[in-house]
Amino acid sequence: MTEQLADLLTTFTKQSNKELSEYFYDNAEKIDSLIQLYTAFNRQTTQLQITRIRELKWAIRSITGNPDWKDQDELELQYSRFNTDCPLILLEGGFESARGNALGKFVVRIRTKTIQAWNYYEDQLTKDFPFIEPEIAGDATIMVVNTIRGNHLTEILGALMKVQTYLVRLTNSPQKDIALRTISIR
Repeated sequence: MTEQLADLLTTFTKQSNKELSEYFYDNAEKIDSLIQLYTAFNRQTTQLQITRIRELKWAIRSITGNPDWKDQDELELQYSRFNTDCPLILLEGGFESARGNALGKFVVRIRTKTIQAWNYYEDQLTKDFPFIEPEIAGDATIMVVNTIRGNHLTEILGALMKVQTYLVRLTNSPQKDIALRTISIR
């Protein structure tokens, strides 16, 4: 089916505006139905992810006794209450759907929102995570430090707590001592 859709899109790109207009006019009902089905599917996927993020937030707050865990935009679990003398660094986690599974995998990330913050932590992060290539998105830098199957809640909670502990230590140590500490995240 995917190949058929790709062929259809290729065909559309070769059509004139008049031909596209005629096609859309002739098939408006079918196209509207397809859009409605896709929208309902996306809404259901999003709702499952929101529900699971809320459950994770409640669980991790209960386990850690820490109310500072947030559900950013309801689709991502986030923790950012580290040493305020250091540049802002974030722990984030969210679901990525997979074929047939809205909760396919849970991705744990470390994010800095500015180039200056990344520069501050870069040496230690790249030392502790030597096989992870950071992704740069505008001024933000993101490191995916763990990926867990979405239905493994115990593993997800464990990974979040390990990364939180790592970042607490990273931000609470003087910069000269950072190189002396390492912690296994995986």
